[in-house]
Amino acid sequence: MSVNDSVNRIVIGSGVIFAGTLAGLLFDIFIKRVLTSYLSPADFGTYSLALTVISITGAVATLGLHEGVPRYIAYFRGRHEENKIQELIISAIMLGLIAGVLAMLISPVLFEHLSGKGFDSQGKILSVIRIMIFAIPFTIVLNLAVAIYRGFDRTNVNTYFYSIIRPVSLLGFASAAVFLGVSLRGVVLADLFSMIFTFGIMSVYFIKRPPFKPEWKLKFGEPTKQLIRYSFPLLISATLLNLMTWTDTIMLGYFKSTEVVGIYSAVYPLVGFLSMIIGSMGFVYIPVTSKLWGENKPESLGPIYQIMTKWCFMVTFPVFALMFVYPEFLLTKLYGAEYASGATVLRILALGFVANSYFGFNYHTIMASGDSDFLMKCSIASAGMNALLNFILIPQYGMVGAAIASSISFSSIEVLMTLRTWRKQHIHPFTSMYRRVSLICVFMIMLMLAARKALLLSGADWEYAAFIVGYFFIVQRAKVLDRTEINMIGEIRKSIQYNISLHIPQALKSLAS
Repeated sequence: MSVNDSVNRIVIGSGVIFAGTLAGLLFDIFIKRVLTSYLSPADFGTYSLALTVISITGAVATLGLHEGVPRYIAYFRGRHEENKIQELIISAIMLGLIAGVLAMLISPVLFEHLSGKGFDSQGKILSVIRIMIFAIPFTIVLNLAVAIYRGFDRTNVNTYFYSIIRPVSLLGFASAAVFLGVSLRGVVLADLFSMIFTFGIMSVYFIKRPPFKPEWKLKFGEPTKQLIRYSFPLLISATLLNLMTWTDTIMLGYFKSTEVVGIYSAVYPLVGFLSMIIGSMGFVYIPVTSKLWGENKPESLGPIYQIMTKWCFMVTFPVFALMFVYPEFLLTKLYGAEYASGATVLRILALGFVANSYFGFNYHTIMASGDSDFLMKCSIASAGMNALLNFILIPQYGMVGAAIASSISFSSIEVLMTLRTWRKQHIHPFTSMYRRVSLICVFMIMLMLAARKALLLSGADWEYAAFIVGYFFIVQRAKVLDRTEINMIGEIRKSIQYNISLHIPQALKSLAS
């Protein structure tokens, strides 16, 4: 597979993932509106806490296999070792099922032991958990099925099931529960039925359109050992990264008031939008580049890494500019004037988290190369740094200190991973054109801040629209894309037009028949 073909596949595939992610967010908003309009704040809080416990349990029980499976499937495909793929898939499903059943048995007992009587004195959360635990095995197998399709370059399956079928079914079951006037347990059962329904649809899809020809022979050989060795560090890494997001809130709650926690908790999720582009692209990037590793073509990784990083940051930068230049306007418009005090927090968090897009696909490149141990070590170092900085800064600086701690710890990971890819693979994203893009972005931020102060701009829609037009005009004139990249964009545009002209008429025809 050439560099052009790889970039084309990543961009087109990530477009589908990005659209699905946005659709999933919208459905999530609708679902929360339905539930909050029916459940009391106390019942909705109970449901949310139980869902968090189940989500954490399910994530741990997945054992990191949802990341390891697509990497090794793509790797073995590149090496034309299809016999190993069979073993890999069967053993992953069996390991996931065993872990899911164990999680079902352990989760309620562990929660009851750790929470204590003070946290859940009436046992309401535990009663909900005892219902929702039955969703864990279905969730794990569903995750693994999506991961298997991902390894075979069929990344759109994730959009079908996690961005459309799962939220639509949940919205339908939840609406029916509200219409029937059921209790909280009825709403929880609706959530469980939605997951079982989604799993059933996936099972039919897997049988009708399998990504491989299954030979159900259980075998635990060298491919399984490789998968476990690779996936376990990723499990540790993902768990620590999740803990980092909880550390801020827990320490703020310990040292400061609930009002401070509320403002910080409202601001923090916004910076997640800075990672949506790279997250969508990374979902496709890993199997594509893993296959190149299997084909023994590491020389193609450098150009792909550099091109994708530059494009990703150029598209993400306008979102960062909005958060950094107009934080008060954004928070007031979203949450109300009482949340405008979180403007400094949003600026600091945006500055730290934009590093994810700026340094680009270092994490994904390291994962594709099979160096998951280093990712685990990075996460351990960053989580430790985050906890220490929070402990030092929060007592004196409150939520600003928490934002500084998160920004430093997360951006430090990016620096470490970039140094690793440069040292091990001899690649980095900082071409002369990318350095030019960086200077343009710094200039644009300084210009916007100066104009806002001199002209007393408030952040009206026309101001941001003018910035977008000016930004892309300067980027075009600065010639930050070479002739090869321009040709790639032309090919991608033709591929998108072809796919639209091919699939939309087929979809309309099937609906009419």
